[in-house]
Amino acid sequence: MESNFKRSKQPDKKSEQKKQSKSKSSIIKKVFLYGALLALVVLVIGAVLFAYYASQAPAFSDEKLKDPVPAEIYDNNDALATTLFQGQKREYVSIEDVPEQVTDAVLAIEDDRFYEHGAIDFIRLGGAVVNNITDGFASQGASTITQQVVKRAFLTEEQTLERKAQEAYLSYRLEQEYSKDDILEMYLNKIYYSDGIYGIRTASLYYFDKELADLNIAESAYLAGLSNLPNVYNLYVDPEAAQNRTDTVLYQMLQHERITQAEYDEAINIDITENLVQRDESERASTEQEDPEYASYINHIKRELQQHDEFRNRDINEVLSSGIQIYTNMDTEVQSYLQNMTNNRNYYYNDKFQSDDFNIASTILDTSTGGLVAISGGRDYQDIVDNNLALVQHNVGSTMKPFLAYGPAIENMEWATNQTIQDEQSYTPEDSPNNTIYNYDNRSHGNVTMRDALRQSFNVPAVKTFETVKEEAGNSAPEEFARQVGLDYSTKNEGEYTLSFNDVLGGGESRFSPLQMAQAYATLGNNGEFNEAQSIRYIVTAEGEKIEFDNETHKAMEDSTAFMLTDMLKDTFEPNGSADYIQMNGLNIAAKTGTTSLDTSILEENNLPNNAAKDAWIVGYTPEYTMSVWTGFDNANAGYSEDKLFIGTDEHITPQWFFRDMMQYLSTYNGQDFEQPDSVEQINGDEFAVAGGGFWNNNSSSNNDSNSDSDSSSGSNSDDNSSNGTWSWEYNEDGEIETQGDVPESELPDDAELAEPESSESGAGSGSDSDAGGSETSEPEEPASEDPGADGSGSGSSTESESGAGSESDSEAADEE
Repeated sequence: MESNFKRSKQPDKKSEQKKQSKSKSSIIKKVFLYGALLALVVLVIGAVLFAYYASQAPAFSDEKLKDPVPAEIYDNNDALATTLFQGQKREYVSIEDVPEQVTDAVLAIEDDRFYEHGAIDFIRLGGAVVNNITDGFASQGASTITQQVVKRAFLTEEQTLERKAQEAYLSYRLEQEYSKDDILEMYLNKIYYSDGIYGIRTASLYYFDKELADLNIAESAYLAGLSNLPNVYNLYVDPEAAQNRTDTVLYQMLQHERITQAEYDEAINIDITENLVQRDESERASTEQEDPEYASYINHIKRELQQHDEFRNRDINEVLSSGIQIYTNMDTEVQSYLQNMTNNRNYYYNDKFQSDDFNIASTILDTSTGGLVAISGGRDYQDIVDNNLALVQHNVGSTMKPFLAYGPAIENMEWATNQTIQDEQSYTPEDSPNNTIYNYDNRSHGNVTMRDALRQSFNVPAVKTFETVKEEAGNSAPEEFARQVGLDYSTKNEGEYTLSFNDVLGGGESRFSPLQMAQAYATLGNNGEFNEAQSIRYIVTAEGEKIEFDNETHKAMEDSTAFMLTDMLKDTFEPNGSADYIQMNGLNIAAKTGTTSLDTSILEENNLPNNAAKDAWIVGYTPEYTMSVWTGFDNANAGYSEDKLFIGTDEHITPQWFFRDMMQYLSTYNGQDFEQPDSVEQINGDEFAVAGGGFWNNNSSSNNDSNSDSDSSSGSNSDDNSSNGTWSWEYNEDGEIETQGDVPESELPDDAELAEPESSESGAGSGSDSDAGGSETSEPEEPASEDPGADGSGSGSSTESESGAGSESDSEAADEE
């Protein structure tokens, strides 16, 4: 029994082995079956996906295969303005006329098995996959010449599965309909060779002034390798990189047995710069713009294209050769008139402004939308060759005062337009005790209203207002107000910059472009709504896809602030205003002028007058259009001399005449005016205040410690419920108190000695005409004539510091009018 029991417990080894074998075989079969099924599913899904992507591929076009399709530029009325041909006229070459030496170089570096494989080189593709795994993604590409032709003709540079599938499909179609020679011919005529050059024959003539048959082996190798990174290997840009690339091509030609060792040894020692056509910057690329009057606008179009997500990572020249249609905000008549007027040297009355050292740049916007109506980057502007001066930053002078002083005061403290500020003959800013500022006429004007201070562009009240805003509304209030209108200081000095009095006067880092200033002032004319300037409305691709371009827009300030600033800036053209020399009859227009002075050390070193200025501005707007104008000289090469600076009133107002003539040309004279919002109420006749805010707010700036030769202090009333309305008082030069309105005795200092009543006629009341603008002289006073003996930062005062007061490189002082 025991033995039987033991035998029954013993396993059947053969049976167990059979079971295990069957189990393993079953698992392998299942794995194989499921793997095959999965592969089939993936294959089916891949085929369906490929078929779908292929069906979405751009239309196959023989015309697009032959040549790049130039971009078309349309104006604000959707009319064709110009066709943008990229580069020089193409010199087409037939494949029969391309020497074997040239094709050998191209094939060696681009696709050595081109005549052996189909549309896709699967052997090369496999090698590229291995290299990408071992050396990192994108370390080696596998595109055939056929694929490159298709990509340039029909597709974009984006690396997506959809684009790759479409590339494969179109490449297959291309090889079905064209011979290998035809495809290679397309490639050689389509490739971009930098400097606006397309096609290998055009490149040969451009770089070496040779036909293809006359090139040596090294020159052929250079052109073959250039197409990989044309702007990097450009001989005019980096000869060393170009030579290294040439050596790489020669090595590949040797490896693929397209040249002998002896030919390689000879070619590797050739200096490819020996026969290079010598060109300076102005001679490079195509300077023969079809419509040169549009060049500045086209330059801005390119910048917008490169900033758009759809085109950001694509070569701009490829984009502009892809057959796109660009619909813009350009008014072609205004653009042409603006550029032609800019170019016309005879428009200016003296040799100084007709010289090559003088330049002018301007921007015109639609006030309500921010649409870029017209732009001029300078005289005889050429895209690629010249800097677009409408986009270059310069010190802006007194055009900054509304954004760092008076605008923040209205926005944050609800100052009325007749808010008084104590003016002085000289003033030491709180943030710069070693500097002294003066008004343009080197005089004190007593207690002036904000309107008069802005109209006549006084410096001292502007700085005092800036200081008061910081004290009462917060240290960052002026900077934040400016940022909201696109004048951003946060990026200045790598974000470490602190605003000072100098910036209020347009010195220091108050450096902005004519485009930026136009954006800021258009905000005032648009009820406080900021619109980013925009040249492109939308683009239609060659495939018919519409790509919208949206500009940034936001509320920058209260409509009450915008309206009150606008109403005060209208007075710029009134008597004693800073632009009263020019008349803008028939237009409801607001504006601000500005000039930028030089540091005292520069004036003394070059024996220049104290009123010499390096920049002169005017920025203004109607409800329809906003225009900024900058004028200046090329002092970098010319140095500082009287014939390269603005000297005196007549020269300072040069941009004002230009501004007047352009605004009168483009305006419709429809009678439109800036509409007073409900948030503003009219007070004291022609003055304005924030509705419900009272006529006057307490003006702490009027009580600043005096820095003039005689002590001066004053008081003012903010209680509009007093029986006699507003009042103010101040000390005169004799130490007596002069009053405006009925001043309560409780508000006067103890033991106050009042001046005789008749003396108040000559006192510095709220901007009386006898004191404010210098109307006592027979010659009209022009704020742009600058301070006689003072430049706004201590210039002209031997007892004061001659620091540039925060000016760039200590060479430019704060200005100003």
